Amino acid sequence: MRTLQHRPVVSVVHAGDPRARRCVGIQRVPWLRGCGLALLSVMCLPGSGTAQAPGGFGAPCSPGEFSFSGNVLVCSEAGAFRNALSEDLPPAPAGGYVERPSWYPSLSDVFHAVEPPRCPLTGRVTFTSPVVRIEDVIGTTPQGLMVADHVTPIDHGYIGVRPLNTPPAERTEADYVPISAPADAEVIEISLLGAPNTIRVVLANGCDTYSIYMVLNRLSGALAFLQDDLLARGSLAPYVRLLAGEEFAEQRDNPVDFSVHDGGAWLSGFVSPFSYTVAEAWKPYTVDPWPYFSPDLAAAYEASMLRLVPPRWGTIDQDVPGTASGNWFVAGTVGYSGRSEAEFRAAEPVRGGPVEDRNTYAWSHLAIVRHHVQPGTWMLSTGWWRNERGDPTQWLLGVDEGQPQPSDLTAESGLVVYRLWSFTYSPPYKGYGMQAVGYELVPQQVVGLAAVQVREGEALAIELKPDVQSPAGVVGFSPAVRVYRR
Repeated sequence: MRTLQHRPVVSVVHAGDPRARRCVGIQRVPWLRGCGLALLSVMCLPGSGTAQAPGGFGAPCSPGEFSFSGNVLVCSEAGAFRNALSEDLPPAPAGGYVERPSWYPSLSDVFHAVEPPRCPLTGRVTFTSPVVRIEDVIGTTPQGLMVADHVTPIDHGYIGVRPLNTPPAERTEADYVPISAPADAEVIEISLLGAPNTIRVVLANGCDTYSIYMVLNRLSGALAFLQDDLLARGSLAPYVRLLAGEEFAEQRDNPVDFSVHDGGAWLSGFVSPFSYTVAEAWKPYTVDPWPYFSPDLAAAYEASMLRLVPPRWGTIDQDVPGTASGNWFVAGTVGYSGRSEAEFRAAEPVRGGPVEDRNTYAWSHLAIVRHHVQPGTWMLSTGWWRNERGDPTQWLLGVDEGQPQPSDLTAESGLVVYRLWSFTYSPPYKGYGMQAVGYELVPQQVVGLAAVQVREGEALAIELKPDVQSPAGVVGFSPAVRVYRR
């Protein structure tokens, strides 16, 4: 039986490794002196777990060269890397992006493992242990949910845990359930998502495959020794090893946000993958996790899915070229970032943090997509309903008789006005726990209209009309029309 010794050293890197320049707590490791290498013990600051780009902003480069440093960079006419815009990219392939374009960061540029588990001869990782014990699973929400400022389909699912069936006020310490590594892994990131009981953990499982766990309530088991450091620092890049089946967290008060990303996979349903290179560059590598599990676990987890229609894990890449279906971003902004193109044209790196003068980064996002559980129903999700600073909301999009579905709405269709509906669920959601498998959406009342017109060049004109009940008399756009691009 294998055992794992947790040394007080959090991460070991060569003294010349550029990651050491972004880390604190540097100290020589006495027990490695005999190796003839200058090695350091390192606790890394936020962001230090990502790969170092071939050249950062302002670094020398050659014409036509791209790099990645939190966003895509391109070589300028002056021979130095600057922020890239979509206009800097080579023309899109005629059949769309069916594979990763050379300018798009590899998954190992997004998540950087130092010493991941060895890839087996099969070339693919198999998850042999449950993330959540099957007896502790009460239902799993598929990927593709849109809620609040998650305006575009979410790239992870939600595994509901047994304690959620208990009203919050009645839960106790005894209700926590363990979260475990599904396969051997290197822990490359642990961070807080705004509160002490909302933790994100990223595992490198080998074969350029990574699993992500979010809104974990607390570290435990093999990672319990890092809980205090995490609360003090907010983010760690520990580079410690886990074994398959080894507990690393506990959960009680939230579902487990879970996703798997494979550097050898590629989602072909994004018309403009460049839009996700800022903040969500892993998105096109998102996969259905269940085929990565051993057959018995895969069958048990799939049986817990709320969605009954294949693929039961859902879909997030719903762009249909030349139609209204899919994800959109306000023209003049840079994709998912919510920031203006002018900010990317500035002669300085793009900074993190909130988008200036906006309530949320998602103010510029729009999605017209199929519902994640009931794909026969269309949804309109917008980051800008009434307030241009951002007031995200989601509505059911009603397709009346004779109207094209959004996936059939083309430039030739002209202007089409859809009714937007509030909705509830059947059976009703009780406010805690998970919703029922295969639950239905029940329209409630018309809350407004969406006047939509597809334009050439993957552009969409849309005018949202809150509180307007009838499309009668809407024959064109007013000055309130907005233009979105992929």
